[in-house]
Amino acid sequence: MNIAVFASGNGSNFKNLVELEKIGYLKGTIKVLISNRNCVAVDIASENKIPSHIIKPSDFNSDLDYSKTLTEIIKENNIDLIVLAGYLLKLPEDFVGFFQGKIINIHPAILPSFGGKGFYGDNVHKSVIDNGCRITGITIHFIDSDYDKGNIIFQKAISVMPDDTAETLSNKIHKLEYFYYPFIINMIAEGIVTYDNGSVKINSKLSRTVHALVSVSDKTAILDFAKELNKNGILIISTGGTYRTLVDCGIKAVPVEAVTGFDEILGGRVKTLNNTIFGGMLSLRDDGNHIKEMNENFIPRIDIVAVNLYPFEAAAKEYDPFDARLIENIDIGGVSLLRAAAKNHKYVAVASDCDDYIKIVNDLENNKTVSDDTKKFLAVKAFKRTYEYDRAIYQKHTTDDNEKININLSKLFDLRYGENPHQRAALYSSKEKLPFNKLWGKELSYNNILDAYQSWQAVLDFNKPACVIFKHITPCGIATDDDINTAFEKAYSADPLSAYGGIISINRKITKEIAQFLSHKFVEIISAPEFDDEAVEIFKKKKNLRILEWKQDIRDRKVYKSVGDEFLISDPDNTVIADKWEIVSGDDISSDEREALVFAFTCVKHIRSNAIVLTTKDMTVGIGAGQMSRIDSIHMADYKYKQYLSSNPKPSFIVMASDAYFPFNDSIIKAKEIGVSAIIQPGGSVRDQEVIDKARELGIKMVLTGIRHFKHS
Repeated sequence: MNIAVFASGNGSNFKNLVELEKIGYLKGTIKVLISNRNCVAVDIASENKIPSHIIKPSDFNSDLDYSKTLTEIIKENNIDLIVLAGYLLKLPEDFVGFFQGKIINIHPAILPSFGGKGFYGDNVHKSVIDNGCRITGITIHFIDSDYDKGNIIFQKAISVMPDDTAETLSNKIHKLEYFYYPFIINMIAEGIVTYDNGSVKINSKLSRTVHALVSVSDKTAILDFAKELNKNGILIISTGGTYRTLVDCGIKAVPVEAVTGFDEILGGRVKTLNNTIFGGMLSLRDDGNHIKEMNENFIPRIDIVAVNLYPFEAAAKEYDPFDARLIENIDIGGVSLLRAAAKNHKYVAVASDCDDYIKIVNDLENNKTVSDDTKKFLAVKAFKRTYEYDRAIYQKHTTDDNEKININLSKLFDLRYGENPHQRAALYSSKEKLPFNKLWGKELSYNNILDAYQSWQAVLDFNKPACVIFKHITPCGIATDDDINTAFEKAYSADPLSAYGGIISINRKITKEIAQFLSHKFVEIISAPEFDDEAVEIFKKKKNLRILEWKQDIRDRKVYKSVGDEFLISDPDNTVIADKWEIVSGDDISSDEREALVFAFTCVKHIRSNAIVLTTKDMTVGIGAGQMSRIDSIHMADYKYKQYLSSNPKPSFIVMASDAYFPFNDSIIKAKEIGVSAIIQPGGSVRDQEVIDKARELGIKMVLTGIRHFKHS
């Protein structure tokens, strides 16, 4: 469809049409601009290489001559539709008659009110306010020979608020104009709106004009996605901050209030909950009644919805249940948009995650539309997201300990085998992504995953630079230091024999020096939050090594243990030492010993029960794990300590930590033989006093914490 635009002023509507034609949204080509004076609209035409004509009625002897000149230009350009966009002159009567039903105008009020000669621009808005009107709006109509008369095609009303001025009303009206004028032009181009024997007819034809609704709290990758939508002729309808982000970067978008006619209210609590928006998403494109209702109500077709929700899960970590700040992070409109779009997945593609954008873009590039398979995949993902979101809200606020827990898991990938080669296995998750990125190495095994997760949880318990080395889901070396290289050296030297084939987790950036040391060692996995580039290149020379870059703290996750068809579910053990620090033997615990005891008790929390650990103030020197009796774990720790001493100098002192109470005083006697100066343990045995008395007798200091750290798997 060829379009001629008539404009007299700053050309804002004309400019909007030009921009929409550029992205392929406008279903027509602007062939010519006609103005009655040299104005901004003429400059816009020149900038966009659109022919323009300045035609003044005063230059002609008669209206007939004026009309003939206009008619010649229209015919020369094969114009199908004449669009008046702020053209402030009355067109000649015979010109209007000749092109009856082919000339449309937009007026900034609800006609017939505030129409006629002199009612344009701020004059209209001032009159609306002066007359105490509670509503105003826009009217799009075919014109006749009178000012602001002719068959009305479309009207959209907005509220006039008590504090509105002519300027604020003008801004609101322009928003409506910038969306609905091109939208109605497209309906005319597609034959949905026609002029038939002096009346307007709305036909039941499916519109080809496509829109996308984009409302995201996480702006990751949204600009590239939006640019691709524009490239495919898709106009974006957006909300608040998302809209501002898009238009500031030159992306063609309209605010949601331009479509609904309602500003967001209640501090942003209500933005998109509107018939026009949800009708655009939920209509069945092959249902004649739906198409009829869509067209008669001028509802734009929304084929793509991109929404990510308020970050409730993150807020839940900071705020208590029912805290007002937490409640404000419960998304209402976003969840409704996702669910509506997913429900109508036959026609609508829904992106509930930033990673979904590329799937939509690839389909648009290859097929000019989103495939059915992609839409189904995205719908399922959106349903899963809303389910998880609602579940998180419920679980944060429920006080019912007998709640029904639904564990919704998706397979991430198959594993080569399970704990042993004859066992099949796969990794499932309730999340879409793993909490780490694998930067290098072959696929992870079942046992790799167990060790990697537990070692990462362990190293995060230390605030200072720390290194933890795991083997068969228990530590064989743990150390801290102000320098991460030194912490690593200490942890490795604690038990280098067991470190062979181990899993190493470090809570700071992995350095080149650490990588160089390990380049000659056999290690299964290196985990850290960050890696030096040179370190990665060194590691890549070892084909059997896996490098895991962790992005999340996973210590707050619920603990699930399967026992047949049943599950044991518990809170994580995230308390090292609570309020109790009761010195029951000795009263001269030095600051170094106190630091060592806290370090040791933090370490023992991650060792399989029965667990005993011997440490200095910043490194383990003997670990006894997984024995059926506590005294046997002490013997094992002693054996490991003797191995340590065979190649390292004797520490100035060592302390002992036990994950649970000592049932008999034989453990204290053995501790004295080893050379332990202080012991930290939970207490709680019926023989506590015997144990304490023995510690006093042997001159061993002892602290009770009241916190037990059993670990059975």
